[in-house]
Amino acid sequence: MRETPAYAAASAAQASSPARRTALRLPLPAGWAAAGLGVLGTAAAGAIVGLCSALVLAAAERPSFLSGPAEHGFPRWMVGPLAGRFGALPASPPALEADLVRVLVALGALWLVVWLCAARIPALVLCGAILVSYVVLLLGPPLSLTDIFNYLHYGRMLPEHGLNPYVSLPVAARDDPTYLYSNWHHLPSPYGPLFTLIGEAVAGLSVPAAYWTIKALLLVCSLGTLALVAVAARRLGKPWKPAVALVAFNPLVLVYGIGGAHGEPFMLVLAVAAVCLVLLDRDIEAGACAVLAAGVKPSAALLVLLVVAGSSRRWRALAGAAAAGAVTGLVVLVHYGGHLPATGIQDRFVTPLSVGNVLAALAGQGGMTAFDRTLAHAVLAVVALGATVAVWRRRDRLAGAAGLVMLFSVLTLGWTMPWYAWWILPFAALARTRALTAACIVLTAWLALGAIPQMPRLIHDAGFYPTRSAAGKINHDYTQRYLR
Repeated sequence: MRETPAYAAASAAQASSPARRTALRLPLPAGWAAAGLGVLGTAAAGAIVGLCSALVLAAAERPSFLSGPAEHGFPRWMVGPLAGRFGALPASPPALEADLVRVLVALGALWLVVWLCAARIPALVLCGAILVSYVVLLLGPPLSLTDIFNYLHYGRMLPEHGLNPYVSLPVAARDDPTYLYSNWHHLPSPYGPLFTLIGEAVAGLSVPAAYWTIKALLLVCSLGTLALVAVAARRLGKPWKPAVALVAFNPLVLVYGIGGAHGEPFMLVLAVAAVCLVLLDRDIEAGACAVLAAGVKPSAALLVLLVVAGSSRRWRALAGAAAAGAVTGLVVLVHYGGHLPATGIQDRFVTPLSVGNVLAALAGQGGMTAFDRTLAHAVLAVVALGATVAVWRRRDRLAGAAGLVMLFSVLTLGWTMPWYAWWILPFAALARTRALTAACIVLTAWLALGAIPQMPRLIHDAGFYPTRSAAGKINHDYTQRYLR
């Protein structure tokens, strides 16, 4: 590997520093205390598996808010093999809602315990807990929302109905069997063209077969992302087990990311691969992977600049990015008639507890406005530019800069979902500073608050009524226009 002197010196310092060999910033104690940390971490990992299993069993017991698609039917092919095995499910919706909050809080605490103790957890135990929890979560019905059926519906529009998903509305294919379980019926596809191709690739299968194929692919990409985090951590001289634990066991990743079968792994495996390839001096491939990640999910587009800036031979990374960009552009031009994802429409959606909406409300505006969105875009652009300059000067800042850009991508969005914490975690795990990890912990708590079913009642009790202001009502009505 050819390294710049600054990059080599930083890597050597990381590898030689005792603080970098632990999940904590202090050397782990020896003897029985170290063994105790291993036992504690192992017990916490086992408890995570148990809680994930209980959550899936509860969601698969009967229709409830735990699974969004269950509102429109509960077919066995969707619910999975764990259906009807949890007779103790509370009959009262408020009791079930309270149980979900307890599970999220417990998972959050266990996540931190596993992360702090990860260096002493046997590798087989850590990897086994990840695999079992992910498989169990994917064996149940989709938790919370209906996004996997949106993926399937957009993917079936062109091959099955001759409708361009970037032009036609999903409601135009209302006779498709996936339509019943989807919800963005009046929104052209906001997903990247390469992501939509994945849906089209399984469109020829029956809906149950396509559903489980997408879930299997998500599992492979999720585990692939974690494997790449481990490889990159070792390359940087960091202990790989804490890095992997930080990403894998985040409660929002588990419940809403994996359990919700959301498509982030298709983007993350390419984005993390790009960073890993920079570390291996595979500059052409790194640039290509960064662009392909953006082709899957446009929110990853700013990572392309960072990957090119962090490569040892930038012109080669730029060439790889250009080649992947040409392929993606050809798909857009030829296959989708030059039409792009509806990110402009989606950018105007607002959730009550997005940072921008809360700040606008505190400023007396009642909610985000067009000016606030413009300001948010400007802030993100400044952060991305500063991060690119920092990486250009020192390659060893790449992971941290990528995490910072993805963090501000979330903070500047009007529409934030709990699994968006996933965008930052792999890069925070690889960053040279713990500041990003601390930010992920705080962001996880905030996004979890916005996701729990009691959220409307809690914010009303605090005196925040998002839809009572003029701006809040405009934002609410605009979003509802594109739903059912």
